[in-house]
Amino acid sequence: MSGLFAAGTWLEWLAQPASWSVILQVAGGLGFVIFVHELGHFLVAKACGVKCEKFFLGFDVGGLKLLSFRWGETEYGIGALPLGGYVKMLGQDDNPAAAAAEAERARSSLASGDLPAEPVSGPHPAWDPRSYPAQSVPKRMAIISAGVIMNVIFAVIMASWAFGLGVRELTCTVSSVRSGGAAWRAGLRTGDEIVSINGRRNPVFNDLKHGLTVGSVARGTEFTVRRPGEDSTRTVVLKPDTDLGAPTIGVTSPVSLTVPAAVADKLPGAASRAQPPLQGGDTITAVDGATVATYAELIAALSPARDKTLTLTVERKPVAPAAAAPVTVEIRLPPQCRLTTGLAMTARDVKAVQEGSPAAAAGVRAGDRLLAIDGDPPGDPLTIDDRLRSRTGRTVALTLGRDDAEDRVVELTPREVTWQDDDAAGAGSPAAVSSLGLALTVDSIVAAADGPAAAAGIVAGERIVHAWFVEDGQPVGTGLHLTDQEPNWPVVMDLLQQSDPGTGLRFTVRADGGEERTVDMVPAESQDLFVVDRGLIFEPLTTLVRAGSIGDALGRGTRKTVEDLSLVYGFLGKLWTNDIDPRLVGGPIEIAKQAGRHAQEGFSRLLLFLTMLSANLAVVNFLPIPVLDGGHMVFLAYELVRGKPPSEGVVAVLSYLGLALILTLMLFVFGLDLGLIPRR
Repeated sequence: MSGLFAAGTWLEWLAQPASWSVILQVAGGLGFVIFVHELGHFLVAKACGVKCEKFFLGFDVGGLKLLSFRWGETEYGIGALPLGGYVKMLGQDDNPAAAAAEAERARSSLASGDLPAEPVSGPHPAWDPRSYPAQSVPKRMAIISAGVIMNVIFAVIMASWAFGLGVRELTCTVSSVRSGGAAWRAGLRTGDEIVSINGRRNPVFNDLKHGLTVGSVARGTEFTVRRPGEDSTRTVVLKPDTDLGAPTIGVTSPVSLTVPAAVADKLPGAASRAQPPLQGGDTITAVDGATVATYAELIAALSPARDKTLTLTVERKPVAPAAAAPVTVEIRLPPQCRLTTGLAMTARDVKAVQEGSPAAAAGVRAGDRLLAIDGDPPGDPLTIDDRLRSRTGRTVALTLGRDDAEDRVVELTPREVTWQDDDAAGAGSPAAVSSLGLALTVDSIVAAADGPAAAAGIVAGERIVHAWFVEDGQPVGTGLHLTDQEPNWPVVMDLLQQSDPGTGLRFTVRADGGEERTVDMVPAESQDLFVVDRGLIFEPLTTLVRAGSIGDALGRGTRKTVEDLSLVYGFLGKLWTNDIDPRLVGGPIEIAKQAGRHAQEGFSRLLLFLTMLSANLAVVNFLPIPVLDGGHMVFLAYELVRGKPPSEGVVAVLSYLGLALILTLMLFVFGLDLGLIPRR
């Protein structure tokens, strides 16, 4: 399960007793959502007098089942194929290949007298009176819709239960902003608090996803943002980016100042060399004696002193006794030299300009090419900010070019940067020049090479077309492409700073003549470039959301269910308009992974995940696709209007098409889950 095995292998995780609790919660929760859906069909069918021959969780394909028993006229069981469930009613079969035979069986059962004698009446006297087809259209509509209705009802119950217990939600505070993204372009930065999304006040971080998925990409989403340090509030409309496969404004979730226990002994960079070592549960309260209360204040304290050893004051929870007060510990945190390859890549063009920045005031526009800084070549685009630190408050001249205009020179004054922009928030992220407020697309054509790159034989003019991280002599994963469409060099270098000691790099290098070769190198530590955050990792910043009464819990549960239903419809709508990449869809394996992750976060988080899953099941099952509940409703609506059902031939053809579509989608999502189809 994703994120569950960081501390060891899959088998090691299974050996932990707590892991079995997660497995049981996940299995029980997923099974319960399916059970509730089928129970709706079953109860209403029985109330309408329909004979229910089977009630199964999972499918007993070929008669294979884990267990079964008969109670009255119904066989209850668990099938061997855990991909859903079904209620088998007399005269009804979703398999178009068996539908005709099942219909004939429902007719012949009337003549054979297999069932108790009952008066043959109703709209279809040729059918056995206890068969599904013998029921009136309203009754059949009630039976078909009952599963979806039951899912919605239990989604409300599960969400209400979760809010009654209390749910830890991420706050809507920004820890970093994706360079060049929608939030970055609007000037959002570390520490900003989103206090309203489309008029909804005091949102949590999950409300971001809902607002962006339900809202219009073209019209954008309205955010009200407060900047605590300046005590200012403003409202902006952000049009989300979709280049990462889904609508996003490019903000990362908030973090506290507390070190997580799970990674305390695996901190990267300078944080791993702190003396005495940082421990899980340590909370930073001051830097060199200056109090810090938020992550934004910490970054503001680290930024100007990136090349110095600092003293962190932390509150440390004693191991025992549990009731003892925290103790104060002084920790020396050394600087972290940036790892470098010696490669200076080519600045291609300005991808975005930040509102209210020096670049915006000077008239720099997206699409401009940076040709020179104070008359000299721009050099490595990733180090421009570092080189401009000494120029804060002093004028700098940029030479800019465009295909449709002559080169021009603009003057601007770099600003002091006390926040953190994220160059690795997604594939293709540009490099932020935060002091100027512009984001540069970085081409992977080598402008200059020295150090490790020169020693490996790389020369100016060559292109890096692929990059891998190398551990123990072996490349890790599939690496990153570096093309005009995927300018991932800033991502490679940002991830390098977070890598384990001894990590190497392997490049595929293309020469001017088109020949490719593979180059291995070991990055070196720079003597004058430093990492601001020094490898510090913190727990998420959360707030407890708990209902104050049963009525409040039901209100919150109902609102959450409505939001989840609208989220599913919004997701499907954006799939249709191609604003969401289909490769973000998850199948049964991915659902189980996500359920496991939520179960580890607490029972109330699992309940909210099951609320979302139940809403998904309700919406997807009611899509107008033959063999799904929604397809059956379409046929019933036709029968209600026309006074007769569609012909069996038409139903059979449409059912085969629907089945083919469902099987194709299942193969697609299984391919994604198993890695046969690459995700984004």
